[in-house]
Amino acid sequence: MNGPLDFDLDLDQLADIERYVAGAPDPEPLDPEGIRPFSYPTGGGKAAESPAPGFQATALASLDLDIIPPRRWLYGRELLRGFVSVLGSPGGVGKTAFTMVVGLSVATGRSLLAADPLNPGVFQRVHKTGAVWFYNLEDPEDEMRRRVKAAIMHHKVDYGVIKDTVYVDSGRDRPLVIASRDASGNLVATPIVDELVDELLRRKIALLVVDPFVQSHSAEENRNDEMNLVMALWGQVAHRAGCAVWLVHHFRKGGQAGDSESFRGAGAIQGAARVMSTLSAMSKDEAAKLNIPDDKRRSFVRLDNAKANMGPPAEAAEWYQLVGINIGNATEEYPDGDSVQSVEPWAPPTTWGDLPFAMIVQILEQIERGPSAGERYALGKQAKARWAGNVVMEMADKSEFQALSILKSWKDNGVIVEGEYRSAALQRRKTGCITVSPVKLAEMRQAAASYPSDDDESGR
Repeated sequence: MNGPLDFDLDLDQLADIERYVAGAPDPEPLDPEGIRPFSYPTGGGKAAESPAPGFQATALASLDLDIIPPRRWLYGRELLRGFVSVLGSPGGVGKTAFTMVVGLSVATGRSLLAADPLNPGVFQRVHKTGAVWFYNLEDPEDEMRRRVKAAIMHHKVDYGVIKDTVYVDSGRDRPLVIASRDASGNLVATPIVDELVDELLRRKIALLVVDPFVQSHSAEENRNDEMNLVMALWGQVAHRAGCAVWLVHHFRKGGQAGDSESFRGAGAIQGAARVMSTLSAMSKDEAAKLNIPDDKRRSFVRLDNAKANMGPPAEAAEWYQLVGINIGNATEEYPDGDSVQSVEPWAPPTTWGDLPFAMIVQILEQIERGPSAGERYALGKQAKARWAGNVVMEMADKSEFQALSILKSWKDNGVIVEGEYRSAALQRRKTGCITVSPVKLAEMRQAAASYPSDDDESGR
């Protein structure tokens, strides 16, 4: 030893260190449990360097942080190349029709579900045009042909543009099962995984739609270990083929829009999906807020990100309308032909839509006149017949929710002012009421005269 040590060691430990420095083999363990009483420092002495392990960590220094490719979005924020997305809904909501139109958007490069296809929003934008493969594991080929034709007709898609880049197959003719049980009952990957990847690469498929997901495997949906395997296999397909895989799934009973817990099966499905979305019919409460008749509400569906913490309110949600398309396949035996469901963008009526200044003036004048001689309107709904919202609903054809919003805006902006008056109907007792600001009403009259057909929301 060349110098003193600054800690206490017994003679056996010193002998060990001297042998280590001299390159001698390690001594036998010094206690019955095989635990050595001293750990040798690494990097010192004359011992030969250990070979690099086969499984090594990657140092940050070897990663280029200056050139990072953007995520390979294919459509909106729904489909991402190399990843699996899941779309879920209750039955009969139109998810197959929805995925059909999204797929045709990718195949054509047109944002068919955007209100303005020439200036689509981020959620309906086609980022990359590519081939699409619809693999429906439930419907026969004839039904798939009907759905494709309905979408083509309704959205005026040029058949010549897509006839060689859109592929359609039915699971009734050729099942697509990527995980099944072997002779021992174990869940294993099937040979079709490699075959599927080869075909996706050969056809240069950008989007594979698998509908419904449940028929693509033989696993138990509520077992996390088995669903982990199934989702890993679909992730492998997406990664190896460089395409987006879209799995269409069902809700569990009582599932809610925008809730990842609504999806049927184990939590492994949620964990493995890059994007999860829900498609759900308009609820009764949403219909009331948006002034949609109850018997019409089920033709309107909303799309929500199921991995977000909270969905947007009804008036700000992403809405679509289901429409029936006659595909012109009438025969002598079936003279009516088929009406097939497709989907189109739909914007809910806004609170201030179709409410020009002239209409605002008429409503305010009626509020100022009162419901009858000597009576005044009130701001709160508890006033019942005297509630000012009744005037807004009747004259502007607004829902109760919209009327409440309009009255609140007028109150906040000083257009209407709360006060009290002595009601003849209440034996001259004082009760709450509202009056219209004469200054604000004059401003509205001036605006109505200057812009007789203007929908501008200024002054509201």
